[in-house]
Amino acid sequence: MKTFVQFAAIATFGFASLASIAAPVGNGNGNQSPPPPCTAANWAITGAIPSASYAGTIPSLTTPIVATGCAGVYAGNEGPTLNPSPNLGYRNDGLLNGQGGLLSPTQFIQPSQLLALKDPNAAVDPGWIMLGMLGGNEGTLNYSSVTPVGGSPFSLGNVLSYVQTQTSQVGGTWTLKVDPNIVAIFASYNLFKRSNFDHLAFSVKSSTGWAVYDFDFTKMGDAFDLNTPYTLTGTWTMDNDFENKNGNQQDISHISVWARDPITLAEVPEPASLALLGLGMLGLAAVRRRA
Repeated sequence: MKTFVQFAAIATFGFASLASIAAPVGNGNGNQSPPPPCTAANWAITGAIPSASYAGTIPSLTTPIVATGCAGVYAGNEGPTLNPSPNLGYRNDGLLNGQGGLLSPTQFIQPSQLLALKDPNAAVDPGWIMLGMLGGNEGTLNYSSVTPVGGSPFSLGNVLSYVQTQTSQVGGTWTLKVDPNIVAIFASYNLFKRSNFDHLAFSVKSSTGWAVYDFDFTKMGDAFDLNTPYTLTGTWTMDNDFENKNGNQQDISHISVWARDPITLAEVPEPASLALLGLGMLGLAAVRRRA
């Protein structure tokens, strides 16, 4: 097996910067110039276990893994971009794929990581798949579907479970469980013929603002093995990033959860293949291992 770690840089490509499109709302009294940026540490991974070993408890990490980057906090509503279809990672299909110009398609990836998914001759697709959306501070994700070319919609709720709880006024925990048989399940539906995954992101909307918190697993050393589906647990907080003019933290209006396929162009199979063929390894990896 060949192993390597690729350190990704946040870049923009062919799009105006987000700051020039949507004004940050900041926190506090809202009159600061410039307003404070988002806080990456507001979202963290605190535990991980291979899904095949999951028995209702998840060992805690010695040190929580905080989000490797964030974008925002931005004024406005990203809601119209949270219903991607066919949800295959195509450019302009969903918030993280550049729909509506709210985020650059390379907000959290390099231009060299863009994929030729919809058109085999044009590497323009960011590859982000929306796993689902949740309204409020706690509950279970309303799962998205992916629709392969010429096929029927497949609900991602068939292979994963996301539950979020509130444990304080402004924060709580989350758990992402992945079916240990996810690869075989996908194969039975002729889905996801690739098996790599490098990002997990949470888009958070509160009152008049929103922000995105991204985990880039290429920046985490050997923390995860790509060949193993993991179940993860983590924490979230609204502290610092979402305060009203009285300095009080605000609740979550809704969140959306996203995953991204990192396949390089040389490895892209037939054009009809889906973008997130690494969802099967949704436990995530900082290291990509291939034969």
